[in-house]
Amino acid sequence: MTAAAAENWEVRPAPRGGEKTCLLVSAKQPVSDGYQMVEAQIVVDKGAVVVSSDSVLDPGFEDIGLAIARHPFIPADQVRDRKQAVFEKQYAKIVQLFKDGRDVRVQLRFWPTWPATGAHSVSFSLMGFTKAYGEAVKCE
Repeated sequence: MTAAAAENWEVRPAPRGGEKTCLLVSAKQPVSDGYQMVEAQIVVDKGAVVVSSDSVLDPGFEDIGLAIARHPFIPADQVRDRKQAVFEKQYAKIVQLFKDGRDVRVQLRFWPTWPATGAHSVSFSLMGFTKAYGEAVKCE
């Protein structure tokens, strides 16, 4: 894996209920939440793609999601713990698009109880994802 690709994705152990698994974690990227700059990050496990943020997400407009290349926008299935956009229903499709793509654009919306500041986008490089995903799947 090239140095740049290794900087984009990291395999981390994540013990879960006696079963040792690994997470695939993207490099953090800055994004405006409408009031300040915060960081967002993508975490991939064996069944979900999760975009986490430092700020509270606003699911009320149903426009939180991601897009890869010219493929249609994929909306998040749910917001969990107020700061995580979760993608489970189309997990296999998203992972394949990540393997085939160069970057992913994530669209987030923040602060449901504050005046709306609109949707905010952040891009993540997918370089190195395929190799790192293979390593994460084999993690023991």
